[in-house]
Amino acid sequence: METRLLDIVYFVKDAPLNEELRYSLRSVCKNMPHARVWIFGGLPRGIYPDVHIKIKQTGRTKWDKVRNMFIAACKNKELSEDFVLFNDDFFIMQPIDKIEPLYRCSLENHIKVLAKGSYRELLTTVMNDLKHKNKTTLSYELHTPFLFNKKKLLKLIENTPDLHCTRTLYGNIYKIGGEKSADVKVFNSRPTFDYRHSKMLSTDDSVMNINNDVWRYIKKSFPDKCEYEA
Repeated sequence: METRLLDIVYFVKDAPLNEELRYSLRSVCKNMPHARVWIFGGLPRGIYPDVHIKIKQTGRTKWDKVRNMFIAACKNKELSEDFVLFNDDFFIMQPIDKIEPLYRCSLENHIKVLAKGSYRELLTTVMNDLKHKNKTTLSYELHTPFLFNKKKLLKLIENTPDLHCTRTLYGNIYKIGGEKSADVKVFNSRPTFDYRHSKMLSTDDSVMNINNDVWRYIKKSFPDKCEYEA
């Protein structure tokens, strides 16, 4: 679906501005046609989105807080019916006019490469639940923008009180399909893929270093302030 008339949503912590959000916004303005930029949650100083919805981030866990943000977005009548969800560390490195569905691999194969821990347990639970419902079991756990429909997402949230791995549940339950893709997350200064030719990138805290080639490449790609900065 084309993103030209769609709103972009960021969920942002109530914390000082991080440089990733600044350059993510610059990448959107340069490379991705859109309607409005919405920020739900906190609003870092020096950032001026089209719309800010202040939300006190309450909840026992990270997932509780994210769930509350999703509900606020889905119930907002002014937000476009379909919207594109961004993280503050997502960057559009080349011009695009569509957000296509992308999946990583099967959940079975994704789980195989994960170390034991809570994330692996969550994905296993999601996989078993999808199998029980006779749904596909693809992993949509990628660090790329994701297209949601408000009504479908709200229904999913209401039917899944303990919501985790939202992208993967949404993608399989609503049969969005998509193209298989490697992840574009850069975890260190030596990524395993050619980041200079990637349409999208995402960064980890470890690359937020002035001497890191990947971060220098991102900053060099977007040197000018955008309309959402002071």
